[in-house]
Amino acid sequence: MRILLVISVLFVVHLKAQVGLGLEYQRNVECIRLSDFEDLLLSNSSFLLTKPKGCYRLAYGLEIQEAISGQFGGFYIFGLTSDIDFKLNKIPVSLNLNGFIGGGGGASAPDGSGLAYRYAIGLKGHLSPNFNLLARYSTYDLPTGSIGGSQVQLGFSYGFKSIFNPDIKNSRIAKQSVSIQSLFVDLDRYDSERLDENYRSKFISVEYATHFTENLEGLIRLQAAISSQIDGFMAYYSGLSYTAFKHKYFALKLSSLIGSCGGGAMNTSGGFAYLLETAIDLNLSNKTISLSKGHNASYAGTFSANYLQLGLKYHFESNLRLGAYGKKIDSYDGFKQNYIGVKTGIQVHQAPNALDRTSLIYENMTLMYFGLAHQIHNKIDILGETRWAMGGDYGAYAEGIIGFSTPIINFNKFTLSTPIQMVIAGGGGIDVGKGFGIQLNLSADYHFSKSSSLSFSVGKLNFIDGNYTPLSFNINIKQNLFFYSK
Repeated sequence: MRILLVISVLFVVHLKAQVGLGLEYQRNVECIRLSDFEDLLLSNSSFLLTKPKGCYRLAYGLEIQEAISGQFGGFYIFGLTSDIDFKLNKIPVSLNLNGFIGGGGGASAPDGSGLAYRYAIGLKGHLSPNFNLLARYSTYDLPTGSIGGSQVQLGFSYGFKSIFNPDIKNSRIAKQSVSIQSLFVDLDRYDSERLDENYRSKFISVEYATHFTENLEGLIRLQAAISSQIDGFMAYYSGLSYTAFKHKYFALKLSSLIGSCGGGAMNTSGGFAYLLETAIDLNLSNKTISLSKGHNASYAGTFSANYLQLGLKYHFESNLRLGAYGKKIDSYDGFKQNYIGVKTGIQVHQAPNALDRTSLIYENMTLMYFGLAHQIHNKIDILGETRWAMGGDYGAYAEGIIGFSTPIINFNKFTLSTPIQMVIAGGGGIDVGKGFGIQLNLSADYHFSKSSSLSFSVGKLNFIDGNYTPLSFNINIKQNLFFYSK
């Protein structure tokens, strides 16, 4: 945790100049040995902003840990991670230090409050300017639970040298999209321990896509149930989508994704799962209506279901791109400077006077907080956020948020705004009804500069058909990362 704090502070100090700011994707696995249970195999995905500084490189970002083998399918840990690389003389190897702190749990794992941390040391072998192999010795612990140990961590990383390029004239532009999807999933009684008969459940998902070629896209998809019978179920997938047929207004797409899913008493075994999907897209200017039919199944569990999906996709072009694909700009007309605000912080839920699903009085809860803000209008930001329990006795509880924020008062360096958020939540024995709620907030921001600010907010959360109605308090730091888009 000390490593994480030091690197985070150093990173923020060096972040003022965005020239040379890159992105690194890390993927690794580690097997956590548990005395009373089958070993827990974790697959960890990290998205790191990177900044070189002489003989070392600083990195800071988001990490998602997912169970893919064992007996805890649906076990997820979310949090902040930091890296520092020290170049070794005359050989293509760096000494790597890593720290992580976060929260989560699930799948009836012995996760306690959900607080998790890891520190690791190892080597990074540079096979090419972008591709690296990782080997680290890590110590992992959920201090209030019964999960932890020291083990070897193996993986790889792929880096992009400069993704936030403030100079549009020296940039390449890539096609990208963000979509919101609603699903109807046909479950049978063997898919979940809570079901006595066949059941049509409702899901919601958010997806980001970027073009690798004209017809091939890379996908990242987050998914959660909004049905009371399986509330707490969530999934995290990544994969590829191929455009098999294209017309001016129509397109036929084939997609394949792998990842993990679980929670809501779904029978997903270790959690490793896949999606196979066929979609018809109706293109309307910079938006697309997508109708998909697909199959979602776990590799080792009995969960196997067909689904029908309706999505609304928003397309844009920007110099915020992943990979080498992109076109040179012939004209700069229509492009404008925009930003992504990266927010990290802590949220506290003041418990309501009610009983949870185990008939115990609610306790106050502390959650790890991460969010993104994107300006869609001069005075409107769209928000995407997630929160994971790390204090209290609700280690499996998590929230996913989509919302909007608009300022109502601007005075000098202060801004007062009123974010409105749609919340999808579940887990930890919390009574969230169907898992769908609304949170109204009042937020005060102090702007240190154009690119950084400190925010404090208070809000009230209400769930449909649930009795969990906490008063929430949030403090976070936001860093704006600028790019050009149209």
